[in-house]
Amino acid sequence: MIRTEYNPIAVGGGNTARPLALHKRLSYIRQFLIPDRTCFLDCGCGVGDYVIALVTELGLDAYGIEYDEQKVIEGKQRSMHGHRISHGDVQSLPCGAGEWDYAMLNEVLEHVPDDRQALREVWRVLKPGGVLFIFSPNRWFPFETHGVHLKRSGRRIQHWVPFVPYIPLSAGNRLFDYWARNYWQGELQNLVTEAGFSVVKRGFIWQTFEGISGGQPKLITRLKPLLRKVANAFESTPLFKRFGASQVIVCRK
Repeated sequence: MIRTEYNPIAVGGGNTARPLALHKRLSYIRQFLIPDRTCFLDCGCGVGDYVIALVTELGLDAYGIEYDEQKVIEGKQRSMHGHRISHGDVQSLPCGAGEWDYAMLNEVLEHVPDDRQALREVWRVLKPGGVLFIFSPNRWFPFETHGVHLKRSGRRIQHWVPFVPYIPLSAGNRLFDYWARNYWQGELQNLVTEAGFSVVKRGFIWQTFEGISGGQPKLITRLKPLLRKVANAFESTPLFKRFGASQVIVCRK
């Protein structure tokens, strides 16, 4: 597959640590834990919500690296596990080779200026047989949850405007300034195999309607209970599951 590149992506990121979204991701991770292997590195951990959950709910010896220094400061102040969060760049991890049993890029890879380099770095720091969990935007989902800006006017196209991800990048790069990448499933798989990983499982996660993208329309807010039931059903339905908001790739070194 010939990959069409996004225009340069600046470092950025949001926060998926809402209760339902966090629970879904922990449930996915739990399936692939290896007995007696506990060292877990959350690459791009934000303020450390997932680090804390990995320690307290899954019993892992988890640590996190975060590029945004303000988030690191906030994370260190939030709980007794603050010492587990430190400043660093996913493109140049401050770790020795083969130190970690697991690593995670949770809605992070799409925000890294050089995603290939980030994957090579994660491969380097994992032990042989180590497992990488990637949660990332799914380009089959018909909404660009990060939003984009029109190049000429700078006007933001809201994330609830449909079909923006389906616009080919050859046109999108001329029309929009993208805040983050959006991957087709095959494209992301090619990236991880190029970095040296073997793919264990691919899947999709439907949205939880917890306002992760911000500015949730009022109609969606009112219909949340119904929409969650529908989303959970579609998440396991072959015809519909590929349209979930996020894709998951579990891979092994």
